[in-house]
Amino acid sequence: MPDWNRIFPDADHRWIMGLRRCESVGDYFADVDPTGAMRVERAEWLADEPHKYAVLLPGAEPALRETVELAREWGTTVEAAHDSFEQLLHLGRAWEPDFVWMHPGEDGVYRLVGGVVCFPSVWAVTDKLGKPMSFVHEPVPELNSSIGRQIDTFLKNQSPGVVWRRENWSLSHENWLNQHTSRSRRRLHAEVAADDVWIRLEHQLLLKLPISESILFGIRLEIVPLPVVLDDPTATVRLTRQLSSMSDTAAEYKDLLNVRPRLLKLLRVNQLNAEGGRGGGDEGE
Repeated sequence: MPDWNRIFPDADHRWIMGLRRCESVGDYFADVDPTGAMRVERAEWLADEPHKYAVLLPGAEPALRETVELAREWGTTVEAAHDSFEQLLHLGRAWEPDFVWMHPGEDGVYRLVGGVVCFPSVWAVTDKLGKPMSFVHEPVPELNSSIGRQIDTFLKNQSPGVVWRRENWSLSHENWLNQHTSRSRRRLHAEVAADDVWIRLEHQLLLKLPISESILFGIRLEIVPLPVVLDDPTATVRLTRQLSSMSDTAAEYKDLLNVRPRLLKLLRVNQLNAEGGRGGGDEGE
């Protein structure tokens, strides 16, 4: 079960790094889907349109080789390949999480130089290739101005071999893993029911590779139905606060501006019902 207390801070909404140290990286990339469906789907997307979901600049080849060796040390079977792009596809099929590499240029600025992203949350890795982190985050309103410098400083000062984790959340009308910008999807609307809302959790990992000095950035996606949060009174209160305090520009970026009143109503009705069940309130809307 996700740690909702960490994912939804007990504070007004703002962009934060929210990083924490972790000891293990192998567990992050180990398979957790007992059905194997996640890796099957990854293989299908990479077979159908490999250059849409996998990218590799020449500067990423050392990071690719180093990561493949590390993956094998962590217990993942990765097929060997003579061609770098084919090797990238093998790694993309072997892991459940998505991943990219950020590598510093001569100017010290980290740029996205390669990776495999089969399960994006409304973005495309091809649009970010070769771009600095400031460009990657440019669509997020006020993020660069609030924590952009902090992110750049962290990337430059990250120690090799040290593992960092964080979470990011969004809401969706679809429970698809792959929400690439090229795919049409239903948007949340003013009459949506709680059962039709899904929380997309990105469990993110950052590891500076000791040899190539690239940063391996992992994105493990977890999709959770909103009623799971509604069953947790503390999580419900915290999500309500996050949505209520979110700026209009941030809500618009997250595609929540028009549906926010409906979501807040669903959350507050749930709170009232819970209080009523404890003898502390009215169950009406």
